[in-house]
Amino acid sequence: MTNHRLICKNGLISRHTVEMNLDKIESVDVDQSALGRIFGFGTVTIRGVGTTIDPIRGIADPVGLRQAVFAAP
Repeated sequence: MTNHRLICKNGLISRHTVEMNLDKIESVDVDQSALGRIFGFGTVTIRGVGTTIDPIRGIADPVGLRQAVFAAP
């Protein structure tokens, strides 16, 4: 995450990259299981204007990521 956009890169051998401007993000959904809440990991789904980033699984501190997206200038 930069101060202008969110970049999601998935894959070890083959790479899938999605970029979205922060001003185009409408919502950030966070899903955490009971273990995820205890150990601080979860799944984040970002919905933007006209697009949705695939769920990003295994994110450390997903609530902190959501707060950072909406706190960005």
